[in-house]
Amino acid sequence: MRILLIVLGQLPLSVLQALGALVGWLSWTGNSGRRRVALRNLERCMPELSGAERERIARASLRHEFTTYIETLRIWLGPAQAVKDAVKEWRGLEVLERAFAQGKGVILLTLHQGAFEAVAIPMSARFPFCGLYKPQRGALNALSIRGRRRFGGQLRITQAGVRQQSLQLLREGLGVYFMPDHDPPPGRGVFVPFMGVPAHTPTLVARLAHESGAPVVYLFGERLPQAGGFIAHFLDAPPDIANADVEIATAAMNRGLERCLRTCPEQYWWGYKRFRRQPQGLASVYGGA
Repeated sequence: MRILLIVLGQLPLSVLQALGALVGWLSWTGNSGRRRVALRNLERCMPELSGAERERIARASLRHEFTTYIETLRIWLGPAQAVKDAVKEWRGLEVLERAFAQGKGVILLTLHQGAFEAVAIPMSARFPFCGLYKPQRGALNALSIRGRRRFGGQLRITQAGVRQQSLQLLREGLGVYFMPDHDPPPGRGVFVPFMGVPAHTPTLVARLAHESGAPVVYLFGERLPQAGGFIAHFLDAPPDIANADVEIATAAMNRGLERCLRTCPEQYWWGYKRFRRQPQGLASVYGGA
């Protein structure tokens, strides 16, 4: 298995993206659960669009999701210079530079959209970032660690007190990155709007921003067509991201994620059950999905 993954990582980006597109097409034509969830999410989140437009976005979303799975092997294992050269533009890089200049570390937020590792891993050659992770079994875990460290990025095993661990990294002047567009375990989130729908959202980022005073920056990687590479987008956080009221701050965090998403909605992973939990008394979003 390990050898197969390494071999796949050496294939050209065009081949890997074609494989991803094929798997995405099969998922769509097979009327998979991810297709149904994607359409349901878009129906709730972008009701202003026509049914045909939502279907177009959902179909493209599956293609981009599976492409990310497959092409990431090249980002981890492919020729180093080719991986760096694949990032064609660092749009808004001054936002990240200003954030590090404050000397408080940086909280970097990304989301399940486009090619986040394709831009984040080369970025680690220029800025000091550390990721927290839970070790997994198998060859993929070892290869992912190798890939994420290849240009100088740091990785540390998640400990019991993630918040205190993150605060310490920020005090050391490091960047710490999170992907908060997910449904956390009970007790670790609050219900705030995401794309107009109540979403159980993690509060860790809001607490870190308030306690540390570290600036928050958003990053996502836009995948260019025809294996043309990627654009790294850096954006400032909304003003209330460090508000003492955790619900206000978490809602602000989601507004920043929405801004990223709306830049290229067809690259967001709509097939994920982002709204699996709903506030008491509200019907399930996926009752018919």
